[in-house]
Amino acid sequence: MRRQRVLSGSVLALLVMMFTLVLAGCGNDAVQITMPEQVASTASGDSKQIDVDVYWDATVSMQGYTTITNGNFYRTLPDRLGDIGSNFGETKFYRFGKDIKQLEGREYRKFSEPGYYDELITAFHNVIDKADESHLSIVVTDLFESDSDWSNVTKKLKEKYFAKHLAVGIIGIKNPFDGDIFDVGLNAAKYKYNSGNDPAKYRPFYLFIMGPEEKVAEFFNTWKERQSNAVEMQYLLLSENLTEEAADFSRLEIKDSKNIFKDERLAIKDKRIREFGIDSFGDESMLVSTFNYKPRFGSFPLDMNKLLVKSEVFILEEGEWKLVDDMDGKIDATVAPDPESSGNYNITVKFTPELSTKAGYINFLHVSVCPEEKGFQMPDWIKQWNMANIDIAPDQFDGSKTIHLMHLVDSLKASVLATSHPSLVNMNMVIDYR
Repeated sequence: MRRQRVLSGSVLALLVMMFTLVLAGCGNDAVQITMPEQVASTASGDSKQIDVDVYWDATVSMQGYTTITNGNFYRTLPDRLGDIGSNFGETKFYRFGKDIKQLEGREYRKFSEPGYYDELITAFHNVIDKADESHLSIVVTDLFESDSDWSNVTKKLKEKYFAKHLAVGIIGIKNPFDGDIFDVGLNAAKYKYNSGNDPAKYRPFYLFIMGPEEKVAEFFNTWKERQSNAVEMQYLLLSENLTEEAADFSRLEIKDSKNIFKDERLAIKDKRIREFGIDSFGDESMLVSTFNYKPRFGSFPLDMNKLLVKSEVFILEEGEWKLVDDMDGKIDATVAPDPESSGNYNITVKFTPELSTKAGYINFLHVSVCPEEKGFQMPDWIKQWNMANIDIAPDQFDGSKTIHLMHLVDSLKASVLATSHPSLVNMNMVIDYR
């Protein structure tokens, strides 16, 4: 009898183990859910250190920033960049004109000396070709490009940075200037310009920052914290995120819902993605969430009356997300101001799972809120610092402005809109319809 009890216990243990293995084999946690590459993903907030590469324009057009000593911010710039760069990671300096040369040791401090600027051709596009997208690249420049070939520059930025969910930032800095300014007007005239120590006449130069979005934003904030109000500076950030805090499911809360509930069977680790279950696939599901619009520092001003809501559906097939082409219009999403809270907006998503998802698959529903193209407003400082490159009489030339600045920013804006799809909200929903 005792032997029978032991045998029964062994059989029971074996059955429990087999049942557990069956559950593990059939379970969904073996499926790893990640963000589709096609989706303009919000930043992950990686805090690791990053290498910094500083590319310095050494053409003669930059020499004028070094010649006036009183109140000169530019001459302190080599040490400032070396100091801040070291907080991010290993920092290397390069000088460029037509070609690019890495500098050794403390040679980069010579950028504060007028005699160090002897290059005759500016080839910004070569810097983009050389730049490592995984690094934080900082270009010190007056935004002069030989042959005014900025269309080539923005094309390269579009392909190398915006299309890969990376960011570009611009910091404009007004500085005393006494030197030559080239290629002005249709006749490519050269002008001698001296601002003296009149801040109203100071000429801007720029830090052009490229790399992972969170690192570009972090550089912006670190840089701003270390500056005084004595120097006029302006900021512009071009990225796929338009809010200071990512408006995705790592922060979004559900305000109301119908025929849909939070599920965790797939054990998704990415907090930007949330799994939902459906009570009835044949009935309409509704999800209401609220977001607050707090503009990201340096981002384009937005007209919140000109918003678009876009939706896409992907299915997981052979380990890869594939876009479902025939889902246009099958997810209804609207945005409206929250009547209960100023500055907040409600996004309401409605769909019938049977019609808006594919049976037999794990589905990924991506709903984003983004401004219309006309919803992006040109920052006032860009307009104020811009000078059109037309025939300019000598007495009308204004060296305190940058030639074609607005044209350049317009081109960059078009590039980021075409590839990164900047958004205010990203709702990434996974529904297992197997």
